[in-house]
Amino acid sequence: GTSSAAASWCTYVPPVTAACEVSMSDCHPTEGMSRERFQAYIDAFNRNDPAYGDYYDEDVVLVIAGKTELRGPRAIHDFYTRVKTETRRTIQVNRYLSTPERIAVELQSEFLALQDVPDFTAGAMKKGDRIFINTFVLYELKNGRFARIRSAVFRKTETRAVNP
Repeated sequence: GTSSAAASWCTYVPPVTAACEVSMSDCHPTEGMSRERFQAYIDAFNRNDPAYGDYYDEDVVLVIAGKTELRGPRAIHDFYTRVKTETRRTIQVNRYLSTPERIAVELQSEFLALQDVPDFTAGAMKKGDRIFINTFVLYELKNGRFARIRSAVFRKTETRAVNP
């Protein structure tokens, strides 16, 4: 027969997150952040609801693609306020894994340029251009809030606006 290797984490199991000690059949409910609560964060972010800031620890650090480091909820809010005045960003959760202390996700972001953005962080855009970026993101939790967030780009595609 075949034996299964010990796993240190497993995928989300509704309605709670789960941590595995030996195998998928040994998952036990734990603290952390449920898939539903994480999706509520993404939904708030997508609709520009300031409540998305409630998910950040006061000392949160966000590192975007290993290039941009933001410290604190205000810095994150200010950064995305600027991004969202230039583009419409919509995030979709493609994959979700969690433990009591960490979340790992694959996110697909669509950026639609609302104006010409020659210095956009993901590359120059003209009004109507779209950039799609898939990222792997690791969230470290502290008291149920994001304390450290790190992202890495997995795939990037661009669609240029057609000029009439």
